[in-house]
Amino acid sequence: MAKLDLVQVLPDGRRLQYCEYGDPGGRTVVALHGTPGSRYKFAIADREAQRLGLRLISPDRWGYGLSDAPRGRPRLADYAYDIESLLGALGIERFGVVGVSGGGPYAAALASVLRARVSKLALVAPVAPLDLASRRHGVGWFHRFAFRALPRVPGGVSVVFSYFRGVLAVAPALAVRTMAARAGAPDRKLLAEPEISGDLVMTFKAGLARGVLGPAIDMACFSREWGLDLSSVSCRSRMWLGAMDRNVPLAAARKLPGDIPGLDVIEVEDAGHFWITRHYADVLAWLAGDPGAADRPSAAAMPGDDAGVNLPPTI
Repeated sequence: MAKLDLVQVLPDGRRLQYCEYGDPGGRTVVALHGTPGSRYKFAIADREAQRLGLRLISPDRWGYGLSDAPRGRPRLADYAYDIESLLGALGIERFGVVGVSGGGPYAAALASVLRARVSKLALVAPVAPLDLASRRHGVGWFHRFAFRALPRVPGGVSVVFSYFRGVLAVAPALAVRTMAARAGAPDRKLLAEPEISGDLVMTFKAGLARGVLGPAIDMACFSREWGLDLSSVSCRSRMWLGAMDRNVPLAAARKLPGDIPGLDVIEVEDAGHFWITRHYADVLAWLAGDPGAADRPSAAAMPGDDAGVNLPPTI
């Protein structure tokens, strides 16, 4: 049974809010939401996690929900120590990690910083380092602007996400239509399903309940050097990409196998950014060690990047 809206007080007095889904006695997986997002991101996966014997720990990241942000300019590596404190309080030593979209960089931080304790790393449609983000390397103008330029404009990210937050509050259906209008065909089809759009709206509203500090921190972390030694990741790792994803820079994500040793890549030709909303079972089965999921061959990389997208990004 899911345990909702739990709060852990960290050693410095900050709060970390989280939910638990799946099997309370199962193998632990830290499940990290996107940008924006919240602890409710993995509520849809509760039943499948129970079936597979997984205990999903799903926290609100810094500035989302009731989770407090550190002072100053926190970096991705700092987040690993917050999760280490949470898991220590819960008596958990070894765990897997899954990061969806904007949760990908934080998942990579856990696997890098706490590498001896991480059993598996799953990345789904992840944001990737953009230090090679130029037209020559295939990252389009929108993503160069959203992930590199906009976070350098004082208050720029806050303005964009404040607008999105306001639309969610007064006209959630309009927010969903806005997301669908800039999405590829696979994502438009998924967003038309009331269950999926309703889950997304719930997740976004909960994460943005106190404001837009969460996405502002995310975009600041993504836009500068990550400060992670990704080559030190030693656990089994897999990444799923939708070839028609318009929310994250695919060209950057396709470079991750050169940074993370042994990273296996599955690229789904007719899928977009929200592919996981109908395929949590695939990702969780791999994390649980299901042989059928673990042994599938990687798909070949597909071309394409970010044509036709508009603000605000939901990653």
